[in-house]
Amino acid sequence: MLCSHRYLKVDRRIEDNEQVYEEYEQLMQMYHDRITTASDVFYLRDILDITFKRMSGMTGFLYLHTTRGVYSFFTNAKPDQLITKYKEIKHQKLT
Repeated sequence: MLCSHRYLKVDRRIEDNEQVYEEYEQLMQMYHDRITTASDVFYLRDILDITFKRMSGMTGFLYLHTTRGVYSFFTNAKPDQLITKYKEIKHQKLT
């Protein structure tokens, strides 16, 4: 594993006529050929770009732009290390 990044999965449900939110911390892990999440595997060859859109403070959305579409991950930590590693690997594969 090259690096990892924490993200939050938010579940919403209705309980006693009230909307209830539950947050679960999950881990995204980057390897030489793929990024894994709790529910999916993204091969680096299928990832076109990784971007981060800050909402407020340190919270924001990490986006994986893939050949299958764009996947968003809510996070409260800066994903700089993940993005940097991704760009290093993509650059090495292009040269």
